[in-house]
Amino acid sequence: MFSRTLPALAFLLLVRACDGLHADIPAPVPTPPLGPVGQRAVYRRPGDSGVVANGITRFEFGLGPVESRVGAPCQWAVLQATKANGTSFKVWMLTRAPIPNDVREAGTKAVRYLTQEGTEPPREFVDRGNGMAVLPSLGGWESLWPRPHPGGFRDGVVAREVSLLGMRFTLESSSVGSVPPCPESARRIVLRPDMWVGVPGNERTRDDRRRFDGSDYPMVRLTRADYAEMIDAGMNCFRVDPEQAVWLRDEPVYYWGVGARDVPFPECLYRSNYLGPALFLDEPAVGTRDHDVRPLLAKDPALRRALTPGRMFEAFRDHFHRAVRDGAPTAFMKGMQARADVELGSLRFAQDNLYSWETMVATAAWQLTGEPTGGPRAIVFEPPGRLGTRRTVPEMNMAYGCQLPPSNPASLADPVFGFLRGAARAADKQWGVSIYGAVDPADAPFLLTHAYDLGATHFFFWDNYQLACVPYAECLRLARLLQAHAGQHPDRQLTSLLRAADTLILIPPGYELGHVQMGRGNLWGIPELNLERRNAHGVRHRDVMAKVFVEIERCVRLGLPFDLAWDLDGLPVAGYREIVRVRESGRIDVATSGRHAVRNAARIPERPPGTPPRIRVELNGASHRAPRAFQARAFVEEGTSPVYYTTGTDGRGVQHNARVLWELYGPLDEDYRTLLEPGADPRVTRAGNRLEIELPFAVDKPGSYRLRAATTDEQGRSAVAWTGFVVDR
Repeated sequence: MFSRTLPALAFLLLVRACDGLHADIPAPVPTPPLGPVGQRAVYRRPGDSGVVANGITRFEFGLGPVESRVGAPCQWAVLQATKANGTSFKVWMLTRAPIPNDVREAGTKAVRYLTQEGTEPPREFVDRGNGMAVLPSLGGWESLWPRPHPGGFRDGVVAREVSLLGMRFTLESSSVGSVPPCPESARRIVLRPDMWVGVPGNERTRDDRRRFDGSDYPMVRLTRADYAEMIDAGMNCFRVDPEQAVWLRDEPVYYWGVGARDVPFPECLYRSNYLGPALFLDEPAVGTRDHDVRPLLAKDPALRRALTPGRMFEAFRDHFHRAVRDGAPTAFMKGMQARADVELGSLRFAQDNLYSWETMVATAAWQLTGEPTGGPRAIVFEPPGRLGTRRTVPEMNMAYGCQLPPSNPASLADPVFGFLRGAARAADKQWGVSIYGAVDPADAPFLLTHAYDLGATHFFFWDNYQLACVPYAECLRLARLLQAHAGQHPDRQLTSLLRAADTLILIPPGYELGHVQMGRGNLWGIPELNLERRNAHGVRHRDVMAKVFVEIERCVRLGLPFDLAWDLDGLPVAGYREIVRVRESGRIDVATSGRHAVRNAARIPERPPGTPPRIRVELNGASHRAPRAFQARAFVEEGTSPVYYTTGTDGRGVQHNARVLWELYGPLDEDYRTLLEPGADPRVTRAGNRLEIELPFAVDKPGSYRLRAATTDEQGRSAVAWTGFVVDR
């Protein structure tokens, strides 16, 4: 027995001896990802005497210790700078790779990020979702850290000459020693880069009683208590004046609106919670129509006849380029250039974090891809007046012959969001939604939560101007609802959500949904592009868009996630299972999993059975000459479901069932108008399922006209009646 045990005992002793030897071997030291620990380089501006007050005269760039984070060795980079006025600032970043020029790439490498301005407490900017660093987004990231030229750094920080913030610096000395350690007692500013929620103003409604008469709400400046209440409700993105900015410096929020003259330079560039003097481009597509095209139409009758969706696209491109080149993206740099105490050298950048606040969402793909440098990083839907599922979807069904379910709010939201998400996917950017006062209150919660579920990152409430204003208390209520929804669904995979669509529907550039009259009889909200106009192929605008909407209906009914976009040259479209191109010729190209087909008609999905309504019209006129008064009567016979259509709220906030959409085309091809005012409540006589709806109207020009009367039921089935008439001179 002893002889059998001895080999086992010897083996055990050998193992223990090896364990002891192993314990004496030190753990391998990870290779510093930036350079030797403690390496320091001091740089100085040549000719200090000429440096302006806020110019940097000297700075030190150093490398701190290595820490194991996110499964990789990470190292501290430390920048401490002294300005000509005697003040200083420090920046620390823990990163797992050398600091890249692109801030988005840097964000994937950075683990922690802190700043300290003078003797103020240091601040650390932390992502609430993952605990990682939040980097500044204002712009100029490539200039915020020393960059060697020519060549690269030696030992991570040493070069004969570097640039920082647009200025040249020369090496004064280099050494190995200690660098300022990361502060242990920094104030943590916990932010949500994946979710901006806020309002565009720094005032609030004085009282929250809804106004439906078109008057302005009395406004008061936001107090510190108001901001605290808004933060508690879930808002985290605020416009401020200089005093209000001080209140929010250490709150878990982003702030903007403070101009270049009221922020310290260059410290403001390193603040992750300061967004800049502006935050959005304001309706570039609407601006194109109202400020560029409409004045020309008023002067040139020939242009009214010649205007096409393609020419609108060209005008929009020009307007958008000007808005980016001369507008909000340049506000910060222009403000700094006007300061005598700031020297910019070669520092030039467009504000990086702006979004476009836009009503005409079909323009989204161009807005996010047309200006790779200086363009917006996101697009946010600005709902036009009267928007609502029960208001807008019936109009779409009556205009295009589709049957989107008017009881399903996704029938309205998904086409709108499809343009936004499609653009964001093509550009690898972001999108969002806003709520306006005229949005149907029944839709607002769904628009917010559905957008969140689909991957939106921007959520705003318009807080001023007549019917557009959402009163303060309603902003709080909606923000709390969104906050609760986000809390119940915290783990969004934004990259996956951005690419969730199976189908991409492409439409000809220049075609779109109609602005305030979304779903009614024109494109871009102007009569010259009414749906009865014909394009260069002889195809009506209505027929082009009808194919788009039937393809949308197919996706909605089949539960297929879909994106939409203008069919732009070079637009990235890879990754979709199916690409549907609706062309101006009326043809449809469908590419599915490598197979290609050309169709003359859209693919009509299976629809619920039932009898649609019927409609006929009688027209009586008081005379035969212009101006002429008419009395129209629509006789509607309801089918399986009741008919329902509303033009929105009246002056008391009540929606009425107008039942019939009346539109007048003529006397010229470019002339068009709707005949019902918002909140219309026409006279209706009912006998069982038969209704008689009256409409008085007048025309003041001679010529040939066509009256279009349409009705739709609660299942989306529609009926249309055309009535032609002539008015003599």
